[in-house]
Amino acid sequence: MYDAIIIGSGIGSLTTAGLLAGVAGARVLVLEKHHTPGGLTHSFRRMGASWDVGLHYVGDMHPGSRPRQLFDYLTGGALTWNRMPTGYDRFVLPDHGLDVTIPSSIEEYQRLLISLFPREKRAIRRYCRDVTRAYSWMSLRYMAEMVPPQASPAIHLALRLRAGCALERTEHYMERRFHDPALRALLTTHWGDYGVEPARSAFVAHAMIVCHYMDGAWFPRGGSGQIARMIEERIRASGGEIRLCQDVDDILVEDGRAVGVRVTDRSGPAPISYEERAPIVISGVGARETYTRLLPTTGPVGAFTARVRDRIADLGHGGSAVTVYLTLDHYPTGVDGSNVWVNKGRGPDDLVQMTEDLCQGRPQSAFISFPGIKAGDRHATAEIVSFARPEAFDRWSGTRPGMRGADYERLTSAMARGLINLADTAIPGFKDSVRFVEVGTPLTIEHFTSHEGGCFYGLPLTPERFTADLTSPSTPIDGLFLTGQDAGMPGIVGAALAGMSTACKVLGPAVYPRIMRSLRGQGGPQGRAALSHDSATERAAGARRYRATAQSARWITPTVREIALALPECATWEAGQYALVRVAPFEWRPYSLASAPGRTVRLLVDVRTKGAGASWARTIAPGDDADLELPYGHWLVTPDRSTTDAEAPHRRIFIATGTGIAPFLAAFEADKRDDDILIVGYSRTEDDLTGRADTPLPPLIRCVSREAVPGTFYGRITDYLNAEGIDPQATYYVCGSARIVRDISRIIQAGGARVSFETF
Repeated sequence: MYDAIIIGSGIGSLTTAGLLAGVAGARVLVLEKHHTPGGLTHSFRRMGASWDVGLHYVGDMHPGSRPRQLFDYLTGGALTWNRMPTGYDRFVLPDHGLDVTIPSSIEEYQRLLISLFPREKRAIRRYCRDVTRAYSWMSLRYMAEMVPPQASPAIHLALRLRAGCALERTEHYMERRFHDPALRALLTTHWGDYGVEPARSAFVAHAMIVCHYMDGAWFPRGGSGQIARMIEERIRASGGEIRLCQDVDDILVEDGRAVGVRVTDRSGPAPISYEERAPIVISGVGARETYTRLLPTTGPVGAFTARVRDRIADLGHGGSAVTVYLTLDHYPTGVDGSNVWVNKGRGPDDLVQMTEDLCQGRPQSAFISFPGIKAGDRHATAEIVSFARPEAFDRWSGTRPGMRGADYERLTSAMARGLINLADTAIPGFKDSVRFVEVGTPLTIEHFTSHEGGCFYGLPLTPERFTADLTSPSTPIDGLFLTGQDAGMPGIVGAALAGMSTACKVLGPAVYPRIMRSLRGQGGPQGRAALSHDSATERAAGARRYRATAQSARWITPTVREIALALPECATWEAGQYALVRVAPFEWRPYSLASAPGRTVRLLVDVRTKGAGASWARTIAPGDDADLELPYGHWLVTPDRSTTDAEAPHRRIFIATGTGIAPFLAAFEADKRDDDILIVGYSRTEDDLTGRADTPLPPLIRCVSREAVPGTFYGRITDYLNAEGIDPQATYYVCGSARIVRDISRIIQAGGARVSFETF
């Protein structure tokens, strides 16, 4: 059915898929474990604001550059890049008395460094030549993976001649070249851009970052979350698809060749296992995950790949981080979208000590970014990133997000306060502007990306990685290739260029000129790829895409609109599941299904977020078309399937805030019981959705926190539960914002009852 299967939907995977589809006409299947495509280029949203989890800025994106041509091709020119301020990075080193804004030119950068450290003039000039030379060396390594065989000897000769200090350790290079510790600290402040501290990193990693941004920095208008959906259009045009909520369990190997994958579909209420076969399998989830989890580690395959696994183990782990996501009431004075790096240390960065200080709420370093400004978003947002060793969070390994206990929350709160305070030292007024805080740790990254330890830069860029030849798309298994950061260099552009290398490996080196013509707008698909096979594998189940028509759209409160969409055919889902709705050309939003299965999909949309989803909900009218995918989600508003009727709880108690009532309306429409109870919470009576709901409701308890109204409980739902107590014989279903769901669930669990919850 498919010409190639790609595991993961990060930018490396999507680049490979887009080139295979666009240049060769190949039918490509992309399998993504998350409910959102894009890997580390996806965005997440809270209250209308959004944050980019992996993309903070991109260099070398001026019109006509290779990365720009590549992204323009993959997205059909739909992606627009906002240029950041000329001084895109500000380095603040208080212990050295430095506050330096980095210019967008290697010549200007050299002049700036010489003006600050005139005694190091000669060494600075040599340094600028060395980073340029190392950058060229790495560019040649990329080229060697793509060009026709006849050009390969010349490139490898050039690599040997130009190696120079590329594989020297960064710290060693700095100590050998510079006398002033302040200069060494300044030059290495942004090692977080490649994730390996100077004591371990190869100088070429440092050089790649320096040169990458020497023509300025860019950021995608609207954020990075749309990139995957833009590339998806090219994939679908050739008959391919991106499937979400798909866990790849194994890569199938027969007679020494990769022939497909074994997958668990987790898009629905119950996991479904199936196999998908193709002559080409491409892994974008990292070399470590591929060789140690997806491929057999025993038997003939295990023996064949043992040497690679040993090399990977010897490298150790790359960088991970703690990130604080913030919404602000306003941007403090002087904030213009530039990044701010703060490093309080005087010597080489010690990751062990950095992690210990961070966990104690006194961080020594931070990267501060303002995605709202960069993306052109109306919401004021910020991110603070501080690198940390994943081992510091091992005690919570295997726990579920949102349910890691009070100790974890105390730790994350302490880290957040410390990082906000550190940011305030470089940006006065920052602390006072903070309105909302959410913290992600290495556990968060591992949960959503499968990167062991949350090491999102992949294999560490140490000299040993290059000498072990672990920077190539090729693998010892025929038909199996790598893509993304572990097939090249870290970062968005590094992973994308690696994706291009992988496409060349799959299609053959002779295809490189064809790809380049396509990037320059001189070529397109030239027939079907010579990869086809006869397999007719069909999905056993899973979400489908529909073109629906709006039947009605009405306001049921001043801020919530109920939208009914007619499907072209009957569809099935269960109460608790959700649909992904296209709210803008390349933007999708999840909304709980508020109706029973059939041909009508009912949604409740709160427009107070002022985002693309709110704009769509405000303007949609009867007769308008809408694209949606459904059903997704394994949270069900029903008794546990493993529980017999005799064991089932006596009654169900439903608790909702705001539009969290939507999945319960679907449950009541399908199966309302006489002993059900619904508890709803609102700030004011005008926000009460229950009065306009057409669905028959069970006995109702209204909690209103900001108005004393006859017939309602005056206070929050948590106040009501504390006052009335918990029925240990009931099952509680809770849906609402993350914070209130967490607080309610704790009270219910403390009362000895079962609780099932979902956040929106």
